[in-house]
Amino acid sequence: MKTPLVSKNRQANELREQAHKLRHDLMDPANSYTAEQVEKLTNDIRALEMRAQAAAEFTPDAEVDRQGGDAGFTRMDVGAKKDVESFRTMQDVSQEVRTTLVKAFPSMGAYIRAATRGPATPVEADALRMVDQYTRTITGSTNGGEFLLPLTQVPEIFSVSNQQPGLFQYARRYNVPGRSLRIPYLVQDEGTSTLNRPMAGKIANVTIVGEGSTKPEREPTFGQRLLTMYKYAAVTQFGDELLGDDFTGELPGEVTTAVGGQIVNKMNEDITIDGNGSSQPLGALNNSNSALIAVNRATASTFSAADAFNMYERHTHGPNSVWMISRRVLSKLFALQTTNNTMVTWIANLRDKPQMLLLGLPVIVTDLLPTLGTKGDVALVNGDFYAMGLRQALTVESSIHFAFTADVTTYRFVARGGGIPLPTSTYAYKVDGSGNKVDPHSPFVVLDVPASS
Repeated sequence: MKTPLVSKNRQANELREQAHKLRHDLMDPANSYTAEQVEKLTNDIRALEMRAQAAAEFTPDAEVDRQGGDAGFTRMDVGAKKDVESFRTMQDVSQEVRTTLVKAFPSMGAYIRAATRGPATPVEADALRMVDQYTRTITGSTNGGEFLLPLTQVPEIFSVSNQQPGLFQYARRYNVPGRSLRIPYLVQDEGTSTLNRPMAGKIANVTIVGEGSTKPEREPTFGQRLLTMYKYAAVTQFGDELLGDDFTGELPGEVTTAVGGQIVNKMNEDITIDGNGSSQPLGALNNSNSALIAVNRATASTFSAADAFNMYERHTHGPNSVWMISRRVLSKLFALQTTNNTMVTWIANLRDKPQMLLLGLPVIVTDLLPTLGTKGDVALVNGDFYAMGLRQALTVESSIHFAFTADVTTYRFVARGGGIPLPTSTYAYKVDGSGNKVDPHSPFVVLDVPASS
């Protein structure tokens, strides 16, 4: 959930609150609107936000004033040419931009409307183009020279998506209203008898009986898995000067996305591999997961077709099964070979984007797994066997009071969630006479180091 950082201007806050209420009503699925009503509400929201922006003094003139005005700007000659008359001064450039804006826009509201919703006439379009051209750093021609103008912020803050794929995207998800959730499961006790089948033996004792004979009895046994919610949180602060200097208005949303994405990543790391189940979720690929199967790789520090085949045969398959690999495994994956140095056929050629399927299952590249050659760098996971709970989606709250004397606004990010594997052990259909499982398999399989290591 994105929550914009708000100005400390009371009037601006009240206008934003009105816009927020209208947006909430518009997005509420319980309300129904005609197309005309939706269009009117959308226009009302946009108008309130523009008024809030103007009230918060996010305007060109106010920004120039905040930066000390334009009276003292002069040309800075960084080249060898000494003829200062061949360059326009800062005052000349500012006056030209100001004159053009006054001719194109009769009021500040008209300028804000054109800047946010697009120009309505060619004159407005030309004026906005001039503002865009001159409100940035302009480097001189081959003669040298440079002007530094105010309002040099680009309309979009550069950002990189930092969210990683993992069990968070593939697990069986539960909405948990309280602090924990109890999930029942059938106990599959293998026992010591060859007639006791772990995947069914505790449910019913099925056998052949004669007419009128007593039927064998078996009462199903149930256990419970406790899914506990944990609190993930972060705090960040912004100086009032930084917020006031953000003419783009996009800094709050970008920072919210970045911090919120990292909270999701931390939760994803825990439920995928890092969590050991002690005061934190139990990761599906963590060594503390008693249902985990580790398959030794054939050769150290590589991933071969034989490794993929061995992992595949130990996996409890389902429609939600996927491969997860570390980034450094990709080169080995693309070069997989079977016998006689034949390239694996799922790579059709080297011109097209590789079809990221291995043995019919999707391949997910994630930085949550360890690097090549380490246990867990390749995993085969069935998300249907992992329970992930969310009690509280990501929320963002702000306070101007926590660090009021320092002119700092504090933002708090909070999410509550957890996860746990549903099986407590590996699966098998049969056991031998000693009670050992025959051909055990698991929804969670990882590639380990070679057996001799």
